[in-house]
Amino acid sequence: MKERLIEAKILDYGKLKEIQKEIVYYKLYVDALRKRGIKEKVDPPPTLPKSLLTTIITGGVPRDGPLQIDFISNDVIRIKNYNALVKVPNDANSPLYAIVEYKENEIKVYLAYQERPSIVGIDVGLRHLITVVAIRDTKPWKVRFFDEPKVMEYFVNFLGDDQGILELEEIKNNAKKIVYNAVTFIEELEPKIIAMENLEYFDTKAGKGLKVLQSMLEAEIRRRGMKYKKLDPHNTSKVCAKCGYKKGEILGSLFVCPACGYKADRDYNAAYNIALKCYYTC
Repeated sequence: MKERLIEAKILDYGKLKEIQKEIVYYKLYVDALRKRGIKEKVDPPPTLPKSLLTTIITGGVPRDGPLQIDFISNDVIRIKNYNALVKVPNDANSPLYAIVEYKENEIKVYLAYQERPSIVGIDVGLRHLITVVAIRDTKPWKVRFFDEPKVMEYFVNFLGDDQGILELEEIKNNAKKIVYNAVTFIEELEPKIIAMENLEYFDTKAGKGLKVLQSMLEAEIRRRGMKYKKLDPHNTSKVCAKCGYKKGEILGSLFVCPACGYKADRDYNAAYNIALKCYYTC
């Protein structure tokens, strides 16, 4: 599982400023000896953490950690052995450990959190062929639209042809690259699960054409060993992904919510809703 670092506000420096002074002193001392051509080993102050020595000598930014932590209250954490206190960032879950970064005139503390896996929602449509919205918890994280004019041209021809068999084959031939690129993008997000609408509910000609594209997506997702699920498409287009109002309006390329005023690309709103529905039901 991946981890991410979030900077925390320092409430009490404890012993951190003492260590910072020793780092500055030791670095100046080592630099001065080097300028005089003295290469012999210089013993550091005994209270200076050994984990910082290599970075100080090589001229990098000293970082100490991972450091053990414990909770003083719901939103205050103590860094053990240093008696430093930091505030937990808003909306953050329990951190795993702390990292302290020492600069000449600044000290920063970062808390490490387990990166929660994403859920990806995919909307397949005629405006944007493939719209991908990845969420973490319920918040949008990564968004990407995939379009291919040549495929769109064959879709238009397919809809205007009574049979459209040749156009379906051309859609398959020309959509391979865009499907590959979309699934590659999704794979890089390392999602917990991928969700898309179940287009079996759509018996229209447009629905049949889109099912061809979705089948290609499914095949590529399976080939790469990722988990996916097809969901009931009911209300994915008209529900407001921001406030949950169920009777939003589609105005051309936009989704507009009359309840909260939210406006977004209609395909983005649909893909976001698909991801949210999977978050609560998958």
